[in-house]
This record gives sequence, structure tokens and C-alpha cells, in this order.
Amino acid sequence: MFEGMGPYAALLIFSAVILAVSFAGAYIPQIKKMDSRQIHLMVALSAGIFLGVLFFMLLPETFDEAREAMDVVPWIIGGFLSVLLIDVILKRMHMNECACEECNDKEHGHKLTSFTAFAGLAIHAAVDGVILSIALSAGGDIGALALVGISLHKFADLFALSSTFKLTDIDKRTVFVYLILFSLITPVTALISMPVMEMAEHLSLFIPLAIATGTFMYVGIYALLPEAFHEREDSVVSFILVAVGIVVIAIISLLLGGDAHVH
Repeated sequence: MFEGMGPYAALLIFSAVILAVSFAGAYIPQIKKMDSRQIHLMVALSAGIFLGVLFFMLLPETFDEAREAMDVVPWIIGGFLSVLLIDVILKRMHMNECACEECNDKEHGHKLTSFTAFAGLAIHAAVDGVILSIALSAGGDIGALALVGISLHKFADLFALSSTFKLTDIDKRTVFVYLILFSLITPVTALISMPVMEMAEHLSLFIPLAIATGTFMYVGIYALLPEAFHEREDSVVSFILVAVGIVVIAIISLLLGGDAHVH
């Protein structure tokens, strides 16, 4: 249905869809006043969705794109380590800026988790923009398949970010500014990279995909999962919610018959 449409016109429509999905993911956790227990349970669900996207969409697609499995591994590790480095830098900056006794309290820890997740997912969002521009350059219908996968990623990204920001003392207006800026990364990156992608028809996707997979892996496993099990008395419920999130993405991936891949 998009074959007769130019790539930039398709990008405009796709960007509107991605922004709508992103805003929905960001808004849902913010519409109801919740206590710490409810928020942590919501983070558990988002962690499960994250892991589902990682294992049922990103990892299979990354290995499908590569000629050899071992070609992928260094780039995944590179993506993982890049966010780990950002996390280390953020923590060192935080320690240098604040010498008060409150630096060890929950609020400070939640804030660091939120900004680590933001930094890691920003890399992933930029890679999504490059992937979208490659897919649109290959044809509108191929781009439509990319839109399905990217929209699922975006909802998971923004839902998780919005949930973790609710655990901090950052005011709502500032949080929404962060979430809006994050939502714009993929469309803006796609627009910037489109001319380059049109000239590089045979560009392999596995490197940007592998880097994105590594960042997703770090945020899901290191940032979200520990936060999901923060409330020890709810560990069983948290586990069930993580499992539910994974199963939901597995079912969606199965129903789409593989069309949830990013291109």
C-alpha cells in the first residue's frame, strides 16, 4: 500500500505513528497516582516486555542478518559495554557532585537507574532510526514491516522509561520533556540518515542491530530487572509479571509470523 509513496512522505506518516505509540507508552504510567509497590510491579511488567522484544525479535533478527554468528557477538558486547561505560560515568559524576549522606537513599538510586536507561535506550532509538531509513529506501511495504517492529520497541521503551521516572523526585513537567525528546530521536535520526541510506543500497544491518541488541540487553537485564524485584515481599508477583510480559511479546511475534522483525 506504500509502494506508490516516496520515502520521505512515508517517513512523515511513519514518524507520526511512532510518535503516537511513543506518547501512549509514556503517558500510560503517568495517568494514575500509584504507590511505590504498584510502580515497581509496573516496572516488572515492562522488564518482561523488554526481555520478550530482546529474545523474540532483536536477537533472531540480528543473527539472521549476519553471515556468521560470531560476527555478531563483538558488536553486541560493544553495545552492552557502551551503556555500562555510560552508567559508570554517570555514577562517578553523581558521586563527585554530591557528598551528602542522602546519596545512598532510594531516590538517588532510582534517578541513576532512570538516566542510565535513558542513555542506553537513546542509542537504541538512534539505531532504530537508521534501520527505518534503510527499510524505507528499500520500499514502502518493507518500511511498513519495520514500522511494526519499531513501534513495539518504542512502546516498550517509553513505558519502561516513564515507569522508572515515576520512582524519582523529578517533577512531571521535566519528565515529559525528557520523554518527548526521547520520542523524537528515532524520527529525527531516520530523517538525517535517509540520504546516506539511499546511496548505500547494500549496507548490512547486522552491525547497528547488534549494537542496539547489546544496549537493549543491558537496560533490560541490569537496569529494569533489579528494579522490578526491589520490593522483596512482591518477588513472586514480580516474577509472574515479568513472565507475562515475555509471553505477550512471544504471542505477538508468533501472530505476526516473523513480520515483527525490524525490516
